[in-house]
Amino acid sequence: MKRTAMVGLFLSTFLFLLGNRLADAQQSTTPTDKTDSADQKTSLKWQKIDDMQVLKVWQLEGQDVWPQISILRVSNATYLKYLQNPQGLVDFVNQNKIFSKAVIQAGPWVTLSSAGEKDGSPDWDLTLMHGKLSSMIVSALPQLPLDSGAK
Repeated sequence: MKRTAMVGLFLSTFLFLLGNRLADAQQSTTPTDKTDSADQKTSLKWQKIDDMQVLKVWQLEGQDVWPQISILRVSNATYLKYLQNPQGLVDFVNQNKIFSKAVIQAGPWVTLSSAGEKDGSPDWDLTLMHGKLSSMIVSALPQLPLDSGAK
């Protein structure tokens, strides 16, 4: 129960901060920088790297704003591989320049359990928060099934 509450609190805080930052970015644009802002927003798209998709949310504010946040969409097999070898995730993040600066260590990991899934193992959304001291916090959420609640 405590893990679920912590993950819920973390994600709601993340979404709240992201919403505020997007609203601030829209309000602070002036006629001279609207083109730059529009180009930056259109370039923020999911990138495919190996069998994963990456969204570098931190690019909305630039490389000098902390913490930096990226989201990875991964298969269950990839998630289990990195869960068992966090240094492998650090190596992947650094090799593919997921953040503006290199990550030194990954942890803690927070995972919302996927127990009770009917369709087998779910794919995962990993939220990566990179702090100014080069430490990365990982939260993992199972992806919602496409037909949730529909019969």
